[in-house]
Amino acid sequence: MRFFKLLGLLSLMATMFAGCNDEDPDTAGPAIEITNIPDNKEYKFGDNLIMRFKITDQTGVYEYKYEIYAKDFTPQSFTAEDHIIFDNYFKELNEVKSVQLPEKTVEAKYQEGEYLIKVQASDANQRISTYYKPIKITYPVE
Repeated sequence: MRFFKLLGLLSLMATMFAGCNDEDPDTAGPAIEITNIPDNKEYKFGDNLIMRFKITDQTGVYEYKYEIYAKDFTPQSFTAEDHIIFDNYFKELNEVKSVQLPEKTVEAKYQEGEYLIKVQASDANQRISTYYKPIKITYPVE
């Protein structure tokens, strides 16, 4: 009988310790921000588009990618993308990326108007989140 009481007590203690967790479970992907660009900021073709990404996650950021594309995509839309994978995990990541927007040439004229910067990030548990920043890209007045 004493053996069963001891076994019950050990079982209860194991349950209590297993239930104690200082951190909340990871149920969401990383938090993503572009810190230097307000919504609908206008850029000109030929500009250097500089983006400051701040990505945070409790378990650690493993990778991210960004894409720039026209909101109403056509064959004349400008697009750019990059995919970055890290060897380590980062709880907070501050990255600066730049994209040189093309200039108008005789051969190429890109679509003007509303564009999106799409950023996706994944954490150590493969939880993914997506962030969108609307911008405008137009040609300089000649």
